[in-house]
Amino acid sequence: MCKAMNRSLPNVLFGGVLGGSDSTASQQDEGEFYDGKVKYATPDDLALLLDGARKVVMVPGYGLAVAQAQHAVKELANQLEGRGAKVSYAI
Repeated sequence: MCKAMNRSLPNVLFGGVLGGSDSTASQQDEGEFYDGKVKYATPDDLALLLDGARKVVMVPGYGLAVAQAQHAVKELANQLEGRGAKVSYAI
């Protein structure tokens, strides 16, 4: 796992707890890595996309569970289905 993440074992185990001074450097490297590859969108952009969508696949993840946002996702799915969109879930 450490090899796949390109991180040392202590960094994986204690990186979030200890922080360290190289966290800023790694954020800069990460930003450079994703430059031109990531498209940022605003909530308004997403609303426009969902407004015209006929099929939507929702992929719930760990963050959704931690935020306990399953009810908000269900409300969004109900609204989309009310507009005629087919909503599916992928795990």
